[in-house]
Amino acid sequence: MPYTHRMDRRTFLTLVGAALLTAPWREQGGASAAPLPLPGDDICRSPRALPIFVASTGARDLSYQGTHILAYGVLKDLAPAFAATGRGRLAVAGGGCDDGVAGVKRRLADFGGLCCPVKGSPAARLPHLLVAHDMKAVVAHGDNPVTGLSFAQLKAVARGKILDWRDLGGAARPIAQVVRRHCPDYVEPVRAALLDNRPDWSGKALFVDTDEQIVDLVSRFPAGLGVVSWVFARPLVEAGKLRLLALDGLKPDRDRTRYPLSGPLSLIFRTWQAERMTPFFDFLYGATGRAIVARDLIPVSREDAAYRGASTFDRA
Repeated sequence: MPYTHRMDRRTFLTLVGAALLTAPWREQGGASAAPLPLPGDDICRSPRALPIFVASTGARDLSYQGTHILAYGVLKDLAPAFAATGRGRLAVAGGGCDDGVAGVKRRLADFGGLCCPVKGSPAARLPHLLVAHDMKAVVAHGDNPVTGLSFAQLKAVARGKILDWRDLGGAARPIAQVVRRHCPDYVEPVRAALLDNRPDWSGKALFVDTDEQIVDLVSRFPAGLGVVSWVFARPLVEAGKLRLLALDGLKPDRDRTRYPLSGPLSLIFRTWQAERMTPFFDFLYGATGRAIVARDLIPVSREDAAYRGASTFDRA
């Protein structure tokens, strides 16, 4: 379908509905179609938090449950590298922020992963360490001629004040904004930056439940626009199926330290178990761990994380 072909909103929504019903369920590594969430489901909790990398359980072994951004962006590669050191193993399962909090509180996982700030979340009173920053990429269909927009323009699109691509320098056609309904009880980074953390998205936006659905739909429909973790956008950008739009002239693949739209990624735990956990965090904040983090995310130093080894959570 050429980019200049016009598509009315009813046709777009009909095609999107079919895409959502037939799109492969990739978030947790499965290959079957995803069941649609029931009304009232917590969309921060994944119905299929299946392990990505499973290690045998031993005295030094650890387990992770939580945001799939950390699971796919770092831990699927970091876990086997850590195991190769002989200092312990890490079993990894994806999911959402609520999965991480619930897993830790119910003693089902040693670490929980959050892609929203810990402060103001249900994990606020739990010990935690910042481990990386995620970059939120602005993406359009691969054939879209628009190359970038300003932060002010992105906010206007999110709020429904800009509704047509011609106002962003593109062809005259309605913007098909695809939005993830994400963590309503948290300070979610994209919603906080664009809408002051209020759910005041444009009434023309299409709402989905996963980051994978954002990149899938935007790559399918020429009028699509989405804001999504660089972890999930990068493969489709590199394949030419998505166009990465500059934001105030900056892009996550080349301007990491200055890119204006990002969010913290943290590990939470019920209690600090220095003997078991220190080897893992020593590795994560070390040269090898930081190199793995830097593939898709912004690494955090020991100093920035206030990590001091076994004594990290000792009272001063």
